[in-house]
Amino acid sequence: MKIWIEMSRDIEHGGDEWGFTQCIWAPTYKKGKGTNKSWLFWDNVNKVKSGDFILHLRGKGKEAEIVGYSIAKTDGYRTEECPPIAGEWSYCNSFYRVILTDYLKFDNSINLYRLFFDKELELKDYYKKKSKPKNLFFTIQSGRLQCLNGGYLSEVDEALLEIISDGIEKFNDESIPIGLSVSTSTTLRQIKARIGHERFATNVKNNYNNQCCFPGCKIADKEFLIASHIARWADNIEMRGNTSNGLCFCPIHDKAFELGYFSLDDNFRVLVERKIDHSQIFKGYISKFIGLPISKGYIEPDREALKEHRKRCNILNQDC
Repeated sequence: MKIWIEMSRDIEHGGDEWGFTQCIWAPTYKKGKGTNKSWLFWDNVNKVKSGDFILHLRGKGKEAEIVGYSIAKTDGYRTEECPPIAGEWSYCNSFYRVILTDYLKFDNSINLYRLFFDKELELKDYYKKKSKPKNLFFTIQSGRLQCLNGGYLSEVDEALLEIISDGIEKFNDESIPIGLSVSTSTTLRQIKARIGHERFATNVKNNYNNQCCFPGCKIADKEFLIASHIARWADNIEMRGNTSNGLCFCPIHDKAFELGYFSLDDNFRVLVERKIDHSQIFKGYISKFIGLPISKGYIEPDREALKEHRKRCNILNQDC
């Protein structure tokens, strides 16, 4: 899962189903004499994956603002269909396109001119650390920050998003209701958290070879696997993104683990309360496997996190 920023400065921008928030699109090549060339910021459209976040930058000069975001509904693809309003790109016979969904307008748009002013040092330092950056929507010319002409779609990594969201939190304008400013910064933090969850889930599933690690469970379909937190996300900040704080379960064992039907001892064996649960789920999916070890991953579960889970579920660490 990635974050991208789209600079669609014109109002129409393709029109109808090719319009703003409906999709992002770009020509597949630049018009030139004798040869047609690709362009990085157009090629990026074809690299977008379903579920990626697209931040929308609209307007020019001091009016340029990040007004909201959408979710990519499809992967980027190439099509010979043409936007109803192709403008100066009508010469092209094929386009890259991504269908968008779930557009959310920020309550308080992020004014780019003000962001460049308030976070000038941080953005310049970020730019210089990139070492000849080629995939950024802004550049430095004559010592000043400015949008890169032609930088239609570029990637926003976590470091850049941190600068942007921090800049929003530091805005202090009496004409802007505080609640609205907080709402926008909170949304950006939620985007970061979601991306962190996605990365955590991928790492945990890969750690267990994309198979439920509960003994005897044969579920190995990615669509039916969940990266379960041992120490809960809200309870232990330090452990949040650690692969060792995750177990790969099918939906049934994930829910049973969450509800405290079972835990694991320090040898990673299934552990339950001495008081036996007579529910259907416990009988069919848990009780037969008490004392058996889970399938091992490359990275072992964190024992302190397991201790925290046992305590939360009131399961004593007795011998199995």
